[in-house]
Amino acid sequence: MLVWSKIISVNEKSFVEERFLSMAQTNAVIKRLSGSQKLQVEVYLENENEAQGLKKELGGKVNKLEYKNWANINASSNRPLIKIRDKILITDNSDSKELKKIKIRYPKKIVISIPAALAFGTGDHATTSTCLRMLVDIAKDHQKKKKQWSLCDIGLGTGILPITASLMGAFKVEGFDFDPEALVIAKRNMVINSIDDINIYEQDLFDWSPKRGKTWNVITANIFANVLNPNLKKIWSLVSQNGHLLLSGILKEHHDSILKNAKNNGLPIPELYCKGKWVSFKFNKC
Repeated sequence: MLVWSKIISVNEKSFVEERFLSMAQTNAVIKRLSGSQKLQVEVYLENENEAQGLKKELGGKVNKLEYKNWANINASSNRPLIKIRDKILITDNSDSKELKKIKIRYPKKIVISIPAALAFGTGDHATTSTCLRMLVDIAKDHQKKKKQWSLCDIGLGTGILPITASLMGAFKVEGFDFDPEALVIAKRNMVINSIDDINIYEQDLFDWSPKRGKTWNVITANIFANVLNPNLKKIWSLVSQNGHLLLSGILKEHHDSILKNAKNNGLPIPELYCKGKWVSFKFNKC
């Protein structure tokens, strides 16, 4: 495997994230250099031509990937806990002793461990955090009404959304991703969080065709607009009556295309959530 890497300024972070999202590139990691305002970007690739293409377009360098003990590296972390509403705390620490300490310190919180990895979705990006807030609100509403609910996540990444749903009481949870590396990471995160009841599988959204009559109470899709738009009608048809469709990963300049497409396909007017350059949507099927 090869790794393309480059040191960038904090101001360049949004551009780089948008570029990778438009490329459907999930094998990317962005991390802050200790004691610096600089960020290190790494993309892990199997294909030499893709690696050299990134170097030609964005600069940086390409090296062969050296083996690292990621379990030990991810076991310790200085990143602050990420708070989602009054219910969830997300840490990138995966050491069992450290996780136990966090749970003892916050006994009324659900603590979720999502280590930094070769996939998007560690909870700190605007698209992921907004999706998580919407999901927590829906879960709390179902708990209050004592109603069972199911979830399907399109574009697993690290598996953070289905893991959260499972820990918040969803009785049936599944999700898929076209990237096999994302499945490996999501399964690893399930083990870290002591979850074994999520059905995850490799699947391309364009070829996705669930069994007739199958629906979910909640469908989440934190993916980019050029993949979402051609599949929006199909996705909406799989949301149960009185269910919810949560969309994220949409840049502001693309949100009009989502709204137009939704209207043309009979979707209701959604609730909009804006954070920085990103827009998220919540469609309610009444």
